[in-house]
Order: sequence, then structure tokens, then C-alpha cells
Amino acid sequence: MDIRLTLFKTLVQGLPPGRLLDLGTGHGKFAMLAQQLGWDVTAVDARTERLPKVPAIRWIQEDVRTFTIERYDCICILGLLYHLEIGDQLALLKKCAGTRTIIDTHVALKVTHEEQGYQGTLFAEKLDQPTASWGNVSSFWPTEESLARMIHDAGFTTVLKLLPPYLKDRTFYVCL
Repeated sequence: MDIRLTLFKTLVQGLPPGRLLDLGTGHGKFAMLAQQLGWDVTAVDARTERLPKVPAIRWIQEDVRTFTIERYDCICILGLLYHLEIGDQLALLKKCAGTRTIIDTHVALKVTHEEQGYQGTLFAEKLDQPTASWGNVSSFWPTEESLARMIHDAGFTTVLKLLPPYLKDRTFYVCL
């Protein structure tokens, strides 16, 4: 099992299963693992080419930026946040506030850009790849400090970082 799946499993298997939302599900591996652990899973992605369409999961084709978030027990933003522009990151985090949210994202290791008071770097999206952003040509990678502030500014009171990070610029965060 790949390290991200192992870490995700560790984070969710200790929680009482309920309704889980996987935003930007991509290949659906995290959604399928959560479903196997007893969660009632809704998986959302703008693209459907990679979706495995496991019948026990509610698969929705929609841009996560326009998706209406209902009541869930856990929301997952795994490998998605760093594909969005800063305004979309903030809006998505605000929509998730009030619900336990698990984030797996890259952070900037150096500052080359500042926007709305947050520091980080801009990343050019390769729109011809199935893992690229949906609808924007660049994305914002905040520094770790800016990411924590963004999460707090969105309405979360607690940010827990998984240590050690599994890559020097990427790890999981649990936001409460």
C-alpha cells in the first residue's frame, strides 16, 4: 500500500464511521479505502476518466468549487488544494469549516509570491494532464505558516500536522 493510503487509513480508521466526502477524488483510491472501513462515501471530481465507479460509493461529476457541501462527518481534500488558486482555496476551506477535514497538500518551501497576505509560490498547471487543475492555468502553494493561517482564517480552530512529513514539502493536516 502506498504511503499516502497508509497514512490516510491510520487517520480515519480510528474515527467512528459516518458520512465522508472526498473532494477531488481523482482515482478514487481514498474513497474506496474509506468505504472499506465502513464509511458512507460521496466522491466528487470534475473528471470521470479515472473514477473506478464502485457501486457502494456515490460518485458525482462536478467541480469542487461549485459543489454544495451538505452535512458530513469528515471531509477529505487530498491532493487537491495545491491545484487551486488562492481565492478558491480559501472559499473551499470556508465551506468545509465546522467539519473535521483531512488535507493532504504540498506547501511552498520558498516565497516567490504573496497574495491576500499569504505567502507562497505560484505553480504552472499542465492542463493537458489528467491530474492537472480544472479550469485554472496556475495554482498557489502556500508556505506552511500561510497554510495554517488560511485554515484558521477559514473558521477552523485547530490544525494538526502529521509529523514527520512524508515528503519535505507535503504531509497530512487534520483540521477541526
